Amino acid sequence: MSIKELTKEEFNEFQNKNILGSFYETSEYGDLMSKYDYKVDYYGYIENDSIVAAFLLLSKSISLNVKYGYSPRGFLINYFDNNLLERFTTEVKKYFNKKGYAFIKINPIIVLNEVKYNGEKTLNPMCNTLINNLENLGYKKLKDNLYFESMLPRFNPIVNLKLFDKNNLDNKLKNKLVRLNYKGLSLVKGDFYNLNSLYELTYRKDNISSEFYKTMYKIFDEKKLIDLFLVEVNYHEYLLNLQKEHSSEEVINEKINKLLQMSPNNRSIFNEKMNSDKKLNEINEEMHEVNVKIANGIFKEVVAGALLVKHNNVVSIFTSGFNKRYNKILPNHFLHYSLINYYKENNYSFLDLNGISGDFSKDSPYKGLNEFKLSWLPKVYEYIGEFDLIIKENKYSLLWSTKRLHKEFEKKGV
Repeated sequence: MSIKELTKEEFNEFQNKNILGSFYETSEYGDLMSKYDYKVDYYGYIENDSIVAAFLLLSKSISLNVKYGYSPRGFLINYFDNNLLERFTTEVKKYFNKKGYAFIKINPIIVLNEVKYNGEKTLNPMCNTLINNLENLGYKKLKDNLYFESMLPRFNPIVNLKLFDKNNLDNKLKNKLVRLNYKGLSLVKGDFYNLNSLYELTYRKDNISSEFYKTMYKIFDEKKLIDLFLVEVNYHEYLLNLQKEHSSEEVINEKINKLLQMSPNNRSIFNEKMNSDKKLNEINEEMHEVNVKIANGIFKEVVAGALLVKHNNVVSIFTSGFNKRYNKILPNHFLHYSLINYYKENNYSFLDLNGISGDFSKDSPYKGLNEFKLSWLPKVYEYIGEFDLIIKENKYSLLWSTKRLHKEFEKKGV
């Protein structure tokens, strides 16, 4: 029984077959983080000449004699085999104590609860025992949060692409999807040279530099594990569709006028007239806005985009954004609906929508975000949370008491 360093190839082979694997536990992600002040290593736990557990470790030195490690979405081990977990943890503590580590942080993909859209939870009955076992072995469970304070999202909405059927969507959303046909929108697959367009849509919310995206794209693109998609609006096409829609609505409006002349006191017909007039006014306003764009020589614009990472049969939205000035043409709806269809057609099984808030109340500051992502009918999973495996108790306590680590673990691109 021992901990040993693995080559990238050995680690990738193990993590690709592990049920807890994700793109955060890949050599590509390791290569990315090595560019941002982390020392990156790959470790395996060996029993009977076989790797039975493994993890990617991002390390930083806090002082000359003190280090900490972070294994994003690690460790990759059967957590429910308590004997194995105990043997592994004992060896990890011994190994990294000699290397001067104070602790190692983990946040594994273990489902604590499946969450309904109203916030009700179905508990994984094995998790309470697991949490107790981890704490007994020296893992400190950190405070759970409802929002996005942790290193990686704790509440994750995941669309099952094999089961996705637009007919099951809410009628309100289905009506919006029908309207998308008239907006002149198209999904365009981009590449490295389109990253600046994406950055313009995301930098206000992500607090991640454009260089990070460029570095990430180069690394993951070597094995075609990353996709960039943009949503473009074609104003000539948009105007043509608006003109057709206007003509159709004018015919409807004229028929309603005739009915109203025959029955001037019919409240139902009067309401139809009001709705049709309102729709014509809205179309006229949209046509005016589009004509101004064309008159100013603007024929196409990027209005939304997303960067996605592929790992086995799962596609994860790493970041996405849209220009809120164009909210009227529903670019974010078009983006997500198009991505679901694209990856469904390309035989992927799951689309990870990249986190929601665990606050499902009406007063939640993330109410709009949650409602939008839940409208695509994902399963929502609450993960077990963050743990620190304490290697050196005295140094760990000192680091937190002096707030040396607080800035390290503010949410960032890790």
